[in-house]
Amino acid sequence: MRIIVVHPAHMDYRQEIFESLNQKYDTIFIFTKQGRGQEGVKEEQASIPPEWESKVLKSDLLIGRKDIGMYLRLIKELLFGKYDLILTSTSWYICWIMAKIRRKKFIFMTEFWYWQDTSIIRKILNRFTKVVVKNSDSIVAMGTNAYRSCIELGIQKEKVFMHPQCAVDYSGLPVFNLRAKYNLEDKKIILFLGRIVKIKGLDYLIESFSRLELDDKDVFLIIAGDGPDRVKYEILAKELGVKNILFTGRVSKKEISSYYNACDIFILPSIFYKQSYEPWGLVINEAMAFSKPVIATNAVGASVDMIEDGYNGYIVEEKNVYELYNSMKKILVNNEKIRLMGKKSRKIFDEKNNYGTFTETLGLSLEYAIR
Repeated sequence: MRIIVVHPAHMDYRQEIFESLNQKYDTIFIFTKQGRGQEGVKEEQASIPPEWESKVLKSDLLIGRKDIGMYLRLIKELLFGKYDLILTSTSWYICWIMAKIRRKKFIFMTEFWYWQDTSIIRKILNRFTKVVVKNSDSIVAMGTNAYRSCIELGIQKEKVFMHPQCAVDYSGLPVFNLRAKYNLEDKKIILFLGRIVKIKGLDYLIESFSRLELDDKDVFLIIAGDGPDRVKYEILAKELGVKNILFTGRVSKKEISSYYNACDIFILPSIFYKQSYEPWGLVINEAMAFSKPVIATNAVGASVDMIEDGYNGYIVEEKNVYELYNSMKKILVNNEKIRLMGKKSRKIFDEKNNYGTFTETLGLSLEYAIR
């Protein structure tokens, strides 16, 4: 059986899954955004293994942020290529239509679960997506929220195969002493790491931290990453009189282990903004690999699968400054609580961040689709 896998870009957290497909099936990988980051923010993508049969369809024919040239190339590949099944996590409108035209099998690999009609165009696209989901040969739902969303649409349970998203365990990589570098040896470090864009909810994190700082002068907030909204949040921190804060700028893959290793709490305060949200949030998995307590909002897909409220962290309502402040305060009550909650994070990570069971689940979805 020949499979076409359509994916935005090759990332290290997909390496093991894609390699298993390549070994078991006659597979061609099509990457639609290789070399181009999200929302104009540069990201470190993995090199495509030379032994894989692959194509990069990214083009310079842009209208706004839409790569029209890529879409045209994708249509051509799927309309005239030789394959039996399409497995996709992106451009599913085109992929599904082409599969129907060619009478090929179609598997939708999805982490999406929040369907907000914020405009007429978004309403049309959401309805189309629901048609695609209902008419897929099988579905790989990456997380409980995605699974529930599929079931709520009336899809047969036996057609939906669920597994939590998996992230690379960076905890065994070398680290430098970040606390010494920034003279933070005696501080309780709260870390955010990611793109600095609106949906990350950093304004709510900064405001909640400003309250925490009034209670405890030994807390310190590190915002690691870069993005178009960085200056806006730096100004906000100054306006709120926040003193113990550091905007690091872009952090490389080689450095992130040092940031996770140094922090006491990791926070992903993402929000629902128009049609955008955090379908998963792999940084939650990554921080848990370092045995860290984690806090995330209900706009973060990973919160349902990876956080047990009060056990290894807290799930707070998005945009709720008080809940965010209170959850940080409860974790930081003493070092022993930080340690125990972090230990429980690692336990959950070991149970759920399992590439072996992920590939097995993906294999079951393929077998179901071609039965």
